[in-house]
Amino acid sequence: MGKNKTFPSIFFIATFFAVFFDQITKFFVVNLMKKFDGNIDIVSFFSLTLVKNKGIVFGLFSNEKTKIFIIFFSLIAIFFITFYVFKFENYRQFSLGLITGGIIGNLIDRIKYGYVIDFINFHFFPVFNFADTFVSIGIILFFLKYLRE
Repeated sequence: MGKNKTFPSIFFIATFFAVFFDQITKFFVVNLMKKFDGNIDIVSFFSLTLVKNKGIVFGLFSNEKTKIFIIFFSLIAIFFITFYVFKFENYRQFSLGLITGGIIGNLIDRIKYGYVIDFINFHFFPVFNFADTFVSIGIILFFLKYLRE
């Protein structure tokens, strides 16, 4: 745990930004995809491709029992992160905000649609979204701090 622990305003700002950016990009991409039949090729290795992901990472375990587990686990993770964020300094609060915002962004999709909207398609990697990106970046930043210490 770090020094200079403060009220986690950076956590709440990062969380809000991640949720907002994730949801607004999904909204625009879904509406755009209606005109382009679900796919827009940008360059040879990248496209926007609408995927309805009912599973977890890379679409694994896509069944109804898993959906309930994912929603439950997401809510537990959000609760624990929000409860423990006060123990960390700004750097880790920021990284936890990205993680929490990403979890909330995908949770909104799961509750609203029954699946997560993925659309970023580098053709050599599974299709993902910005919520996934925020979770990944948040985890990397969080653990980089430990490696530096």
